[in-house]
Amino acid sequence: MMLIEEQVAAARQQMTGESLRAVRLRVKELPSWRSIVPCGTDTQLLLESILLQYIGNPQLSSRFPLGIAEVVPASSRLDIRFEHSALVRPALEMLPYRERGERTVHGAPGLWARVVGNSIEIAFARHPATGVIALTTLDRSDDVERLLSAYETSLSAQRCVPLWTVDPGTLPPEKLRTGGRRRKPQPRTIIDDHRPAVALPSALLRRIRLWDRLSGHAGLKVSAATADHGLDWHIVREVHQGVSPHDDQLAAILSDPVAGPGLVTDEEGHRCDDGRCVMEFTAPTDRTSGWRSVLRVETVAASVPVPPVPQRPRHFTALDETAFPSHGLPHNAPAARHRSQRTRGADGDEPAAGRSTQLLAPRFSRCQWDLTAMAMKIGAAWALDGCAVLVVTHSFDADREVRRLYEHDVFGWSIPDRPTFIPSLPWRRGRLVPGSGALFTHTVSGSRTDVGALLQQARAQFDWAIFVDCNDDLGMGPYVEQSVDSHFVVVDSSGYPESFLTAQARNGVAEHREVPLTPAASAVAWRQQHLTGIPLDRVPISGLVLRQSSPRAGSTPSPDFTAQVDAELARFGIPVLSRLPEDPDVALGNPSPTVLDAVDDAFRAAYVKACTPIRLALREAEQCLIPPADPWA
Repeated sequence: MMLIEEQVAAARQQMTGESLRAVRLRVKELPSWRSIVPCGTDTQLLLESILLQYIGNPQLSSRFPLGIAEVVPASSRLDIRFEHSALVRPALEMLPYRERGERTVHGAPGLWARVVGNSIEIAFARHPATGVIALTTLDRSDDVERLLSAYETSLSAQRCVPLWTVDPGTLPPEKLRTGGRRRKPQPRTIIDDHRPAVALPSALLRRIRLWDRLSGHAGLKVSAATADHGLDWHIVREVHQGVSPHDDQLAAILSDPVAGPGLVTDEEGHRCDDGRCVMEFTAPTDRTSGWRSVLRVETVAASVPVPPVPQRPRHFTALDETAFPSHGLPHNAPAARHRSQRTRGADGDEPAAGRSTQLLAPRFSRCQWDLTAMAMKIGAAWALDGCAVLVVTHSFDADREVRRLYEHDVFGWSIPDRPTFIPSLPWRRGRLVPGSGALFTHTVSGSRTDVGALLQQARAQFDWAIFVDCNDDLGMGPYVEQSVDSHFVVVDSSGYPESFLTAQARNGVAEHREVPLTPAASAVAWRQQHLTGIPLDRVPISGLVLRQSSPRAGSTPSPDFTAQVDAELARFGIPVLSRLPEDPDVALGNPSPTVLDAVDDAFRAAYVKACTPIRLALREAEQCLIPPADPWA
């Protein structure tokens, strides 16, 4: 079985074309492996979107898509390595210039270009640190400075004035826009066209090498067209003669949210004929800013002779493929392939139905805010054990009508909606998992009936569905109790109290007195302190999962006392299922990594071992009918 680090590095290398050695070092620097190709900042996305439009129609042949051999993505920088220097020229055409005697600016206004080392760096002059595109070639002996100066000379010969040579330090301060004074309308520029839809082209450019991994790749052309909802993109993909234009790998990798851009496709809009295949994609509904665009991929046979087709297509590690990729994979391929390995039912024909459980946390506890991350960690540990796991969260913001309220500007003008595609299966992969396991996620909105229907649908595809609820006034609360098989609670705890302090007045002075506790009294005190808001009187809790934290100084409980308190809690009907090891890097406000992320092997193994008793206890839990909380219901 491939190691997690090797799997993540291989999946990214296949998308970007970087050297495997460099990718392994960069992957270790990622805080989370939920998206192994990092996304850029707003300014960086805008730069990459404009660049893709200029280089999308190459006039020279190349063995790489758009002539790009390698991209190195970062949050505010993208290094692009072309096959040879002639392919860099279209990228330079995005630099601003104007004809002598005219005021109209061609290209993208405000850009600044300079030569740094052996690359041409392009950025916005007023904000050079917020986004950079660095252009270079495979042949490190190419003189890119001469290439930039030659382009400047050619413009001067055409009586054009380059505008990208102004040093940002010499620019006057940017004028502040104040209200109350009418401003002359500014002419619309290419930046205005790209701004609503910068995320999709950037995601494609940062994964440009996925195209030549597809069967029979011969060429690629990219163009953009303005639309009411943003900017739509059209890709013409050329394949060798005799190669089928339809490729299930294309839809699978573009829909993958971990290594791919995570788009959704309209299955009804998939059109194929004898020599052409058309697929349309768009972003899922939970993505709003910068994703107002539709991607149309048209696959046709190459019209000119091309080199011979390779003997076999190359595999995608992100799709759990080996050197021999299998076609016909659905979007939920990892879960579907795992389903055949699950425990067979009594008839021996179909796998046994999966089970669902609800993860709760005490009200007003810290766990209430990182409960989803906690479910992802437990689900990842189960996935490493070979289970197919779905983590389901509930959010009112996921509802389309609720989200429309947030998509209006301050003046109340309506923002046109982009076309939306509804995928056949709602859940999406949450992590790459080596071996036969799978980890998927989904955010649901709606009533308890909708949640119950989705959990019932998930039973046929997954071993486990973990429903996450914050157990507060805005969450689903206990309303899904009829839809799950068991319930368990995760609690932060440094240990049980062996004594408590009390204050007594003596001679006019408050004195502290320490009162020892018996294991039974300690269990009652701990239950009252940590399980606030959990309906223990009505809902049978299968057990507790304790998150270890550093104990207070001088308050380390003895192992015997801890075992006795555990026994008392079990007598109360809330046994302790497991104690999870203390997180090596817990940071409030940051996405909490799972055991599939960059942690050492010892911690990962300890975490997986600690999560195994949870799964075994929940599988043995008996499903029962829970009476409603309202006696009049």
